[in-house]
Amino acid sequence: MPFGFNHELVCLISRSALWSFFSDIRLEDVSNVPPDTQPLIVAATHHNMIIDPAVLSVTFPRKRRLHYWAKDSMFKSPYAAAFLHDCGVVPVDRKTKNNAQLYAATFEVLKLGEAVAVFPEGTSHTLPKLGIFKDGTSFAALEYAKIVSEEGQGQFAPVLPVGIVYPEKSKYRSVVIVKYGKPISVEPYLPLYLEDPKKAAKQLTKAVESAMEKITVNAPDWESKYAADMARWLLFPGKNDLIRDYIPITKSLINGMNTLAKEDVEIAKLQKSLVVYKLELESLLLKDGHIAKYNEKEITAVSTTVQLLRRTAASLIDLPLFFPGLIAHLPLYVAGYYAGQCEIYEEVRAQNKIFFGMILVPIIYLSAFVWGWFALFAGTFFGFFCALATLGIFMWYHVVSIDERYENFKDLQGRWRLFDAVVLGRGMWRRKERILGLKKLRTECLVEVRKMIKTYKSKNDDIHVVWLAIRQRVKEFNDVSKLRSKKKALAKQYEWCFEG
Repeated sequence: MPFGFNHELVCLISRSALWSFFSDIRLEDVSNVPPDTQPLIVAATHHNMIIDPAVLSVTFPRKRRLHYWAKDSMFKSPYAAAFLHDCGVVPVDRKTKNNAQLYAATFEVLKLGEAVAVFPEGTSHTLPKLGIFKDGTSFAALEYAKIVSEEGQGQFAPVLPVGIVYPEKSKYRSVVIVKYGKPISVEPYLPLYLEDPKKAAKQLTKAVESAMEKITVNAPDWESKYAADMARWLLFPGKNDLIRDYIPITKSLINGMNTLAKEDVEIAKLQKSLVVYKLELESLLLKDGHIAKYNEKEITAVSTTVQLLRRTAASLIDLPLFFPGLIAHLPLYVAGYYAGQCEIYEEVRAQNKIFFGMILVPIIYLSAFVWGWFALFAGTFFGFFCALATLGIFMWYHVVSIDERYENFKDLQGRWRLFDAVVLGRGMWRRKERILGLKKLRTECLVEVRKMIKTYKSKNDDIHVVWLAIRQRVKEFNDVSKLRSKKKALAKQYEWCFEG
């Protein structure tokens, strides 16, 4: 089934939207993806609504195009049908229970050696673990294998598990991790499918679910996830260190602490303290980094003021370079903020923010282009191209420079909140006392987390994984005395594990 102009247009828009919203989309274990000549069923996790297929389509290795399922009722209108077919979307007849008829369009695509992407969980969700898997993916794969076997030609279509992991899925300039598992062959399940289709489908679904659990982060409850998240923040300071090895480290912390908590009361207490620390940070609209600045000194009026002045001075120096872009994109940021605030379901927030961005960005850039053409280049023919080039440079500069400025802005916000509570003493609920208590709680959690790692690094396999990741970072520092200020400050936070 050919992909037409509409597919390319949708991918172009999706690529631009993802590029502007996320700071990075990281692909892991790409070598597991089968050759492009192999018919393929891509089974992906579904945590972020329409963002998930956008991420898959834009980043799939070797730019292989993906088909998606849609219920056949969406194809009733000839205009909608033409658009959907042009985008490579295939209809699924949900009214029939006959698998051959249900997935007829899918089989046509697979016979061409193409790939179909599906979401076995069915619907997008915000849970600490995978949702309930449906058997549709397995029935499609096995029914197609049956057809290939009966016709005696063609290749079976393996199921490729894909984990789309969002450490902070609704946050602007966050990161996406796309991890590919090993393809699952359907051939071993075919004999059973010929005898008992439902039982074989259930077994294949279980295998797909198990494979996807291995490449994603799953916790039995939110408390376990929160505790692991905060332990990771404490153990791996620095934004880059947090995202690197995110999946194995977070999984190991969840499994390790849950296992140890059953036999060590101190670990159970640590888990609860980490959860309290996270929730209290969120309540006070602060980040761990704001409290970590005072790792070796007390939070006082003087230290809080000094930190605020430093950040404010740095922001003011940088402001002239960033101010034009900030003013131009202000409507976009305001719309994105309220789009997130007004939506109660987290899996919809990123979608809404990107949607508003797609509406406002053309208006903003068209207005900027017209203003630049006439105000800067007098509306001349030559000025048209100069204005176009200037706008392109302006767009590029804003996107490549936004990450550091955005982080600085969030840090400045946190500094002001600390200053407001500690120095000005304003606000309800005794915020100064809560912040000082938070500093104490962070210190206690940090000591206990490091103690847990040192105590169990050779006794628990999951904790050993975390220890190896820490040691890997330590080795990268080499000679600490030769490091520059920022790198040296980061290395200092790993001093506790330099030995051994």
